[in-house]
Amino acid sequence: MNLLKKSLVASAVLASTSAYSAGVYLHEIGNNDLGLAAAGKAARAQDASVLAANPAGLSNVEGQSFTGGMMTLYGDTEYKMDNGASAGNIVGFVPLGSAFYSQKMNDKLTLGIGVYGNYGMGLEYENFPIKTAVTQALTIQPTASYQINDQWSVGAGLGIQYGMFDVEAGGAQIDDTDIAYNAKLGVLFSPNENTRFGIGYSSETELKFDVNVLGQTVDPAVMPQTLTFSAFHQLNDKLAVMGNLGWEDWSEYETFTKTPTQDTYHIAVGSRYQLNKKLIWNAGLAFDSSLYENQSSGDFTIPTGDAWRIGTGMEYDLGEGRTMGLAFEVVLLEDSKTQAGQLSGGFEDPTLYFLTATYSWSGQ
Repeated sequence: MNLLKKSLVASAVLASTSAYSAGVYLHEIGNNDLGLAAAGKAARAQDASVLAANPAGLSNVEGQSFTGGMMTLYGDTEYKMDNGASAGNIVGFVPLGSAFYSQKMNDKLTLGIGVYGNYGMGLEYENFPIKTAVTQALTIQPTASYQINDQWSVGAGLGIQYGMFDVEAGGAQIDDTDIAYNAKLGVLFSPNENTRFGIGYSSETELKFDVNVLGQTVDPAVMPQTLTFSAFHQLNDKLAVMGNLGWEDWSEYETFTKTPTQDTYHIAVGSRYQLNKKLIWNAGLAFDSSLYENQSSGDFTIPTGDAWRIGTGMEYDLGEGRTMGLAFEVVLLEDSKTQAGQLSGGFEDPTLYFLTATYSWSGQ
């Protein structure tokens, strides 16, 4: 391999790593939260999928509960270079999915397990030294919750992340995998049967890939610690309202282009309305702050900035504890520019679209 090709491979490997270390962390996990823009995700606690946001929420889920979803992400995210060339739409269709199960063992203890992915992204470039860069993590999370009394519950889970790293550049293919672990903790407070408050915490995770190019090794792919506070209130027999406040610890990390980063904050509001005996309408709106300190100093692997999430969806009662759901969400991202020599350019009006179909079952 000649020196130029080696340089291209080195650049590709290090650049694709930033798709991890700069915070491609999704609120979307392929459940009905999509139609709520994730509002109330740590307090709604109406099926087994709550364990991903707040393990303590399982105490509010009666009997046996299963929920699974198939989700697709499409990104309208063209990177236009200052020299007039285009790297194309770097995020196309990405299939995602999830499955969750829980069972109440007795009046105090509920156990559950979830399989889901909400970290990483697949990127594809044109007219660029990088051809493809895929960084993903699949989480398997065994979880337990304990109901202390009628009002308080606590929970904990072990996040087992299976990370995948795959880059194609300069005619070379480089890939590796790793397994890492983190802690999932939560508290649920229910002052009455119509109101719940939840707090969910996820500790930092590091995935280390065994890749060495031109003497340079890939930095660990870092999933930051996160904290989410949610509230849920059933106003009457038809309408429920909910919301979130959240924080993600991105301030200590750097992207490939050494862009200064900062902690990000999340706020969301949502509602569930019972249209009739069979049909529920969900709607939500969320805002996430940018991980960049300055949008004129972004990164060409991360089309991000201040983000607005708008979600809506329906849940249909099939009877006998079975429910089907369909939800859609659009994420409107702030423009960003990248200062990277000949690769300098930017994203204009980057947008992400999510569509998910879910099936849930509950029984005693």
